[in-house]
Amino acid sequence: MRKIFKIILFTLAIVFTLTSCSTMHTVIGKRNLDVQTKMSDSIWLEPVAPNQRTVFLQIRNTTGKDLNIESKVRNTLTSKGYTIVDDPTVARYWLQANILKVDKVNLNEENETGFSDAVLAGGVGALLGGTRSGGIYTAVGWGLASAAVATVADALVKDVQYAMVTDILITEKTGKTVDVTTRNSVKQGSSGSRTSTSKETTDMDKYSTRVLSIANKVNLDFKDAVPILEDELGKVIGGIF
Repeated sequence: MRKIFKIILFTLAIVFTLTSCSTMHTVIGKRNLDVQTKMSDSIWLEPVAPNQRTVFLQIRNTTGKDLNIESKVRNTLTSKGYTIVDDPTVARYWLQANILKVDKVNLNEENETGFSDAVLAGGVGALLGGTRSGGIYTAVGWGLASAAVATVADALVKDVQYAMVTDILITEKTGKTVDVTTRNSVKQGSSGSRTSTSKETTDMDKYSTRVLSIANKVNLDFKDAVPILEDELGKVIGGIF
């Protein structure tokens, strides 16, 4: 009986060693909030006089989640001297944005080997159990017990990140003639497509970009991450203008 007890302690010690290494690394390395924002393409707007700094604002949210983007964008633009107008025909700029996605990603679901710590711990337990008395059934028992311990350890500490993806379209009145050719392609079934082309003359240029904002911290909650991501989007838009 004492021999079996020693085996259990030895097995659990190895399991905790395997799981706690990655867990402690996560706790220490991700204890502080890390926020990163990237823009797919730069947008360069012509400088204008203060009386021409007018913006027509249109913010869309297709994520299905409650977000407070528009008010933050408004505050950002007005703080930089821009006036938000309701009539697009009198605005120098049109700012249109659509929040495509706000999702959580668990970064420690898999380690560098492609297997979770729980699976690795289960394998170690089974290996140790298989070398002792009891054969394969004991090995399975050790494996299940060890995997359960690792799962509990993983459940307490989660390395999570929230990502927000936003498409931005800015239209600028240039005061000059611009010839525009637009091509649209629509799929027809699984193998065909239909392409249409239209041409027009206008006095407006259009610029598009995509913004990715990421917030990362141990055990980060959605309610805490969303305001941070909203602020990041506001900073990006403020940087464009």
